Amino acid sequence: MAYHIPFEARRKNRPMYIGFDQPAPRHRSDWNWWGFWGFIMSIGSFATAGFASPLAFLVSANGLRKSKGRRKLAVTGTAFSLLGILLASAIVHNVATEGHRVAEARKERVTARQMAIQMADAKLQILDAKKELRRFRDNNDGLPTGIDGNMLLIKYADPWGESLRFEPEQESATIRSAGPDGKFNSKDDVVSSIKGNILQQGIEL
Repeated sequence: MAYHIPFEARRKNRPMYIGFDQPAPRHRSDWNWWGFWGFIMSIGSFATAGFASPLAFLVSANGLRKSKGRRKLAVTGTAFSLLGILLASAIVHNVATEGHRVAEARKERVTARQMAIQMADAKLQILDAKKELRRFRDNNDGLPTGIDGNMLLIKYADPWGESLRFEPEQESATIRSAGPDGKFNSKDDVVSSIKGNILQQGIEL
């Protein structure tokens, strides 16, 4: 069937066909390039342990927004990108957890070393106090009473700031440090005993 386009209906830069049927319009490709590249990037992001997945997710999500074109690759790319993001998040979480554990273990080792040094210092203080009590015992034929003994030991302080305590018994006495918690008669006390009879009455120190 002959076809003629009137002169006034002609468009600029449009070819004119006279005596022929009007050609069918050129079919535009419906290929979804955003979805395609998003899919490719989502696969490649696993080579980076998922850390490149956020970029692949953005590209794939843009492919999902296209009203025209196939979106299967965009959907697949989006799913793979989310898996990559989860993988990267798990790696970051594990690294942070391990770093925290290592820091805590290092802190515990430092605390244990400090505690060992303090315990050794407390034992040295008790040893010096015992030497003074021995001299007192040798010079006075017995150990001091509770008040006199504590007056002798008040100048000896343990590493935690508490003075040593003198606790007389019948034929011996105990020298006690309150320990790290600062409380006497608790499980962390540092103690030592010295033999000797307790004087019946105090003497002038």
